[in-house]
Amino acid sequence: MKEIKVAENSGQANKFIEEFFANGFSKSEIYLLTYNKERSEYLTNTTNTKEYRASEQGVFESAVNKLFSREDELHSKMASLGLTQEEAKQCVGEMKQERIIIIAKKDV
Repeated sequence: MKEIKVAENSGQANKFIEEFFANGFSKSEIYLLTYNKERSEYLTNTTNTKEYRASEQGVFESAVNKLFSREDELHSKMASLGLTQEEAKQCVGEMKQERIIIIAKKDV
């Protein structure tokens, strides 16, 4: 099961994250992504969400991502979280508008 939320700012992102916690998602099941890598890292730390680590994606995918653009890297990360190509494309479009994507994924 996965849920995707689009936040306009960090305050709204925090609200969505709290809702995910209230709905039974744990910190390790919530991922926060932005188009700007540094912003993603900052917001991940301040919102107490899970940082998407290379070990979760796989060594090969992680190495390949270093050769691609940020957009390709985001598509790859979202695909590994179970998003369809269309969902990932929509999310990247939102991130390009400086919005924050929060993905809650629970393995059922």
